[in-house]
Amino acid sequence: MNPIETVGIVGLGKMGAAIATALVKKGTKVYGFDPNLKESPVKGVVLVKTLEAIRNESEVIVIAVKPNLVVPVLKEFSKPATFVSIAAGISFSQITENAPQGSLAVRVMPNLPLVAERGAFAYFCEDNAATNVEQLFYGMGTGIRVAKESLMDAVTGLSGSGPAYVLTFLQAMAEGGLQEGLSYEESLSLAMETIEGTLVYFRSLRKEDKNLHPMEVKNWVTSPGGTTIHGLDALERGGFSTAVRDAIHRATERSKELGKG
Repeated sequence: MNPIETVGIVGLGKMGAAIATALVKKGTKVYGFDPNLKESPVKGVVLVKTLEAIRNESEVIVIAVKPNLVVPVLKEFSKPATFVSIAAGISFSQITENAPQGSLAVRVMPNLPLVAERGAFAYFCEDNAATNVEQLFYGMGTGIRVAKESLMDAVTGLSGSGPAYVLTFLQAMAEGGLQEGLSYEESLSLAMETIEGTLVYFRSLRKEDKNLHPMEVKNWVTSPGGTTIHGLDALERGGFSTAVRDAIHRATERSKELGKG
């Protein structure tokens, strides 16, 4: 797949900087605009002083500002371009209605692991812009194109916010080991490898059997009367599964709320 050679990013906060970092790694020429910065937080990104410069230098423009700033930023552009918004809750129609006439619009929800080429993202756009998205995020992880825009809020609640859930679980595991006498570094190291190793293992199993369910593999580790079943019982008495589902639901609802302004 031919990569996009030049990309402009408006807003170099955590997510904008993450995308910039991943693009620079691929050899893409990246131009950044952020009025709050005097220098780029990402080595290799050329910081420009105007949105006009971003437009003139870039094949694709990523809008990585806070949701309430997306529309005002789009209105500042006078020439059509391909605009990719990563803002939670900002609808496809809001992008198309406020971008210059003739522009292509894309709504994307990525997550931070894309910096390590292990991101999860979803996008919604018309057919004529799909290639741009695939080229932009190529090599950054796993992406899906959703058939209905309404599903973007669920993506936001699941994978967009998901790294925070995983890191919270990681910290809880490390604290559990600490509580039982391990050092924090020992606990954290074991917890990280357990989480990552389990996912790598399960992914390898799914290559052989795409219908394999996580709970089936969980049962392989859970022997009658053993340690694991007692640990799982404690998780469920604490409402673990329900809490995770509720977290995704609440984050999804918040994404919808952000779209309403």
